[in-house]
Amino acid sequence: MRARLSLLPLLLALCLPARADIAVVVHPGSPLRQLSAQEVSDLYLGRIRAIGSQRLQILDHPRDSGLRGRFFSLLNGMDLGRVNAYWARLQFSGDTQPPVPVPDSRAVIELVRRDPLAIGYVEAGAVTGAVRPVLILKE
Repeated sequence: MRARLSLLPLLLALCLPARADIAVVVHPGSPLRQLSAQEVSDLYLGRIRAIGSQRLQILDHPRDSGLRGRFFSLLNGMDLGRVNAYWARLQFSGDTQPPVPVPDSRAVIELVRRDPLAIGYVEAGAVTGAVRPVLILKE
């Protein structure tokens, strides 16, 4: 009986979804070295499109992706329903367009690697030398 009980924490840990930090990444040649959570939030909510003189190509994940939900929750405390409603209002008013959705973190890394003005976010463990992190959101 004791052996079964000692396995319980291990089994629970295996059943829970893995959580990981999220890295906001740019091209290695970008002059951006570090961004604040407020700057990134402003970029991803369409409040700004540039940092300094750098007008950025902002990459996002699919509308209902788990990574996108975690990103906004860690970044500014917004859940996906609120983020999606926010963007629906802005698009309807014609004020601005949301960031460009891409399929997954691999696509984000590839696009950022090729475009010096691109910015995106990925699981921190997915970061390679092809991109440079400018903000880490801790889980």
